[in-house]
Amino acid sequence: MYKEENKNIARKSVLKAAIEALTLCRKDSTLAPKDYIRKVKAFYRKDESDPRAFIVDELSEETIIRWEEFYDSVIQDRTARSIKVAYLSGPNPENDLTEMTDMGLLPENIWAFESDAKIYNEAVISALSSKFPFIKLIKANVGDFFEVSPQKFDLIYLDFCGPLPSKKAGQKTLKAITSILKYHALSPLGVMITNVSLPSKEQNANEHKNIVNLVASYLYPKSTLESNNPEWNCTDGAISEGYSLDEWHKKVECEIEDFYGQYITRLLVDLISVISPYDNFTSSHSLYKNMFKISNYNDLTKSVNDLFHFDSNGNGGDIIVDSGLFPILWTIASIDKKYNNKDKNYYQDIYCDDDFNDYAQSFLSQMSANGNAHDLIKNISNMHFLLNEGRTENNFYSDSLRNLNKINWYQKVYPFCDLFLFHQI
Repeated sequence: MYKEENKNIARKSVLKAAIEALTLCRKDSTLAPKDYIRKVKAFYRKDESDPRAFIVDELSEETIIRWEEFYDSVIQDRTARSIKVAYLSGPNPENDLTEMTDMGLLPENIWAFESDAKIYNEAVISALSSKFPFIKLIKANVGDFFEVSPQKFDLIYLDFCGPLPSKKAGQKTLKAITSILKYHALSPLGVMITNVSLPSKEQNANEHKNIVNLVASYLYPKSTLESNNPEWNCTDGAISEGYSLDEWHKKVECEIEDFYGQYITRLLVDLISVISPYDNFTSSHSLYKNMFKISNYNDLTKSVNDLFHFDSNGNGGDIIVDSGLFPILWTIASIDKKYNNKDKNYYQDIYCDDDFNDYAQSFLSQMSANGNAHDLIKNISNMHFLLNEGRTENNFYSDSLRNLNKINWYQKVYPFCDLFLFHQI
């Protein structure tokens, strides 16, 4: 593995970038920089003719300083020696360990994981004969470890041998990422590096076909895609470009290497920002009950189901009409029979290809916090509906949320920062 020169170059490059993002460039890695609020004030003050300019007078120097002190208390300065890392071992854990210690990390802060018994034994022998006989080498799946350990890591490096997802026992790549998110194993300002494979038709024709089907279903509803233009890496999505379902599938099949990379990027972003938070925010949670009052779950279920399909009068079908607003739900309808219901507005591969249907269910179940595909779909669908606006979602608000909803906050409070605060993540 370490004889592959291109992989060595890529490994060094991503590790170096990750460590710099956590240390030297730490304050450039946050969603909101330290001087964000100060910049907001300066932006409006530079044009006195702007009717909004008077608003920034409400933003006092005391408030700005409080924000900056809060920022410093959360972010803090870090050096490479204080960075804590988890990575997948393989038979020679000392190879990655050498790379990381050469970049200034302490070997005592680096944890290696290996779930395969045979490879673990090889790794132990290899480590004991290296200059790192004291390495933390854990015989466990990295996701299973996070389930029972409160450890948090600044950098998690997942150099998988399989695709995303993989159905193989002991190599469920997507499940490992789900566990990291479920148990908050990554520090609030942390880096997760993933490396997955794409089997060719010659290596595994069936798995290759399943990946093509999944990637086509996942990217089709996205309103934008990557253009591969270094100046502006963004272009309209498949629907805006006028692709039919079949035309898009053929394009993805011909350019799978490119679209597979885009799929991985978008999936990880969706997992972190939408799928995992929505799945973990279940109806049994006390915070859920503070926000919503579901006296009749049949009414909620009907309201959610109406999003997926048109009725006989042409009502509903919001996910079909505005797929760019509901891309995750559109994909779900294309890969799950219950929500697809043989609606030709979605892909129908799950009905003519049993193997892909099984693969799609594995994909969904590996993203679920409890391993249940339909619990995942229910949680995500309900939250999409309840947190949206313009439909009947306010019928399910709790009394306290109804009262808050009556207050016109924009006439009473000036919001100068529209980004997440760190303690909210």
